[in-house]
Amino acid sequence: MKPTHLSAESIGPCYATFLLFVAHRVKAYAGEKAAAGDLKPEDCRLILPMANENSDDENPDDEDFKIKARVVENMYDVDERKDLACTACAMFPLSSSVESQAAPEPHLVVANAEIASSQDEFEAAVHRLANDAKALYFTQHNRRFAWGLTICCRTVRAYVYGPDAIWVSGDIDITSAAGRQTLISLLVDWSLSSVDCLGFDPSIRYALDNEAVGPYLEIDVHEKNKRTGKLASHTYYSKRCIVAAASLTGRHSRYFAASTSLETMDNPTVLVKDAWVPLSSDHSGKARDEGSALDVLHAAFADTSEFKDKFPQLVSSGPVYLRRRGRLVQDKTATTFAGLPSGSPQVLAASGSDVQGSSDRQHKRTIMRWAGNMISAATDPNHVIIAIADAMAALNAAYDKCKILHCNISDRAILIRETADGVSGVLTELDYATCADPRAGTANCEPPELVMFRPILSLARPDLPRTILDAFESLLYVICYLGTCGVTQAERAAFDEARLLDLPIKLWSAGTTNDMGCAKRFYTGSLSTFANSIARYMHPGLLRDLAIDLHTVLFSHIRCSGA
Repeated sequence: MKPTHLSAESIGPCYATFLLFVAHRVKAYAGEKAAAGDLKPEDCRLILPMANENSDDENPDDEDFKIKARVVENMYDVDERKDLACTACAMFPLSSSVESQAAPEPHLVVANAEIASSQDEFEAAVHRLANDAKALYFTQHNRRFAWGLTICCRTVRAYVYGPDAIWVSGDIDITSAAGRQTLISLLVDWSLSSVDCLGFDPSIRYALDNEAVGPYLEIDVHEKNKRTGKLASHTYYSKRCIVAAASLTGRHSRYFAASTSLETMDNPTVLVKDAWVPLSSDHSGKARDEGSALDVLHAAFADTSEFKDKFPQLVSSGPVYLRRRGRLVQDKTATTFAGLPSGSPQVLAASGSDVQGSSDRQHKRTIMRWAGNMISAATDPNHVIIAIADAMAALNAAYDKCKILHCNISDRAILIRETADGVSGVLTELDYATCADPRAGTANCEPPELVMFRPILSLARPDLPRTILDAFESLLYVICYLGTCGVTQAERAAFDEARLLDLPIKLWSAGTTNDMGCAKRFYTGSLSTFANSIARYMHPGLLRDLAIDLHTVLFSHIRCSGA
């Protein structure tokens, strides 16, 4: 990227004008095709620049070309600067399948664009763009992948943020005819593609026009008939996403409190989990699968009152399907670009695309009987203590009886179930679970996605097999995190996130994996260091006592037979 004397503020309007020019041409073309029946109205949209809400540029020649205000906030609050974003405005009435949670009007954010006028600014723009993509995943629960653009004077780069890879194009020089054609091709594809090609999941739809029940989600689930082998579609309804996708790459796990009818949404009967699961296998070559793990656990503990309710009860589990050329295909990493009309991946491939990180993932949906809320929604600290204690017992029981290692413990892996009989904890997030080798007691596991909770061995040597003690070590980090930032919603609301930057626990998720491993090794190296550097900043009470006791067992081997 060559430096330029132009400022980001002067570059933005030039590109906004370019977008409007392309949108006018697309509207004229698409209008003719739609009138002739060659285009579906729901697959036609205008790609427009977004400006400030008080913008006077409303293009009085055409009401459809109003400049829309930004509708997605940066949830990570790294930088408030917003240069440009591309939104879509309907040429024809849009179906609710393209609505976003943050957009009550019929338009959506297609891509964010960040502008830079120098190499230094360009690096910052790339960083902001990544955080913009995180915000889209966090706020739009039907996001499959996210588009983005960086603009540095005459040069544009396109980005696709997928579940486990980031595709980055080479430089697109819009002062050349070939460069302009490449960028226009991308804008036309965005204008005339189906919503799944824009990065949205058509099997999760926002319904915003039902005044009787208010906004809600429709979530489609495909189940295969065991007798005929045919797929049948069922729809669940949800008013609450109790866990949103909170990372740039990875599984993008989302949990929805749902029901089988609109009338019962306020009293959910199932928990719908949507995630991009890595395709991997255990030591015996058997594929890892959350549904299979839950079936094994329930069969093992069906007659044991102590543990049968410590794991979610499976209703169904299977892949998410997309419709391609009239047939259903499983949604995988490989289908990210499938179905684009003129091949927007050509924009990436023709300009020298670079793929940053890649693996094969499958989009899956797991339906479980309603098992409670995440511990992050707790209002009573005693309930959190009970839930964590039950999770510890469930971890141990799953390994002792079934040789199942959890491998992905985090604050998202524990639910709080509240019934007339009292409060209990439920262990979930089993899509990384694997069967340990019964002879060695170890298993090759995917490293936990949230680095804050990764055990030291996973950080230092992710290639080595892990044991049940690694799962308990992750649980120790969960306890320390909750005890520091707050157990209940009220405590977390009162906690100053900026203060976390000054605490030693921050080093557990800062720098390289080697840096994190060294920090964890140092602060857990002795009981005195752990107590004075980590436990002292936790809220006083049972959780801090539990952290000290668990540290003693894990790292001092006291009261831990066989450690």
